Amino acid sequence: MHPVLLHVGPLTLRWYGVMMGLALILSVPITAHFAGRYGIDRRLIVDTFAVPFLAVALVGARFGYVLSHLQEFQDRPLAAILPPYAGLASHGSIAAGLLFLAWWCPRHRIPIWRLLDAMTPAFLVAIILVRWGNVMNGELFGDPTSLPWGITVPGVPGGPRHPLPLYEMVGTALILIWALRRAGRRPFDGFLFWAAVVASSVLRCFLDLLRSEDRTVIVLTWGQIAALVLIGWGVWFLWTGTRRARTVPAPGPSE
Repeated sequence: MHPVLLHVGPLTLRWYGVMMGLALILSVPITAHFAGRYGIDRRLIVDTFAVPFLAVALVGARFGYVLSHLQEFQDRPLAAILPPYAGLASHGSIAAGLLFLAWWCPRHRIPIWRLLDAMTPAFLVAIILVRWGNVMNGELFGDPTSLPWGITVPGVPGGPRHPLPLYEMVGTALILIWALRRAGRRPFDGFLFWAAVVASSVLRCFLDLLRSEDRTVIVLTWGQIAALVLIGWGVWFLWTGTRRARTVPAPGPSE
């Protein structure tokens, strides 16, 4: 467990940065592929959409992390906007990404929920990759445990800890497998995205039960609070969408 992948002359490559960069690079062809399956011009995704969306999502992810970890920036507030940007929050990226899509999609006459379905596999792949960066950084580990797979984190007292990033990687991989199997059988636009968001948020709620040091005054972590909001929104969307789909044909072409 070491945050640095390798040194190349004066350049230092860190695991977190490499995993984040790989997630961003892979997200473009993955999204373009599924966009094409759903009748969206792939060139529009590559040429017009990808770069501004990824920039907005990264800013939102950073803002979400800072907002949920204000105690880390009390003594150094400028650290919130200065590199290195080791702390990112998926809920912040989702919120910022949705706001960007609400602006971009109408301008290009793209159904927002259909595009989000196309982005879902890339989003899940990104979570898996970035969580490996968290593992190598020695961060986001849970409470002390006596289980044989507990991991001792350098500089963190209390003995072996629950490897929560590894748990999340496994759980997200299962959600990804499900999403790929359902990608061609969407009953309505937005189904794939919101089903994955609900599943990922439920996973986050359970994992944060093992993160007692991060709980707030209302006995929940900030991640659980955000996850509960997304679960409520997602369940409502899936319920209303399912009701509409009973009388409306399934949307969008698919291979």
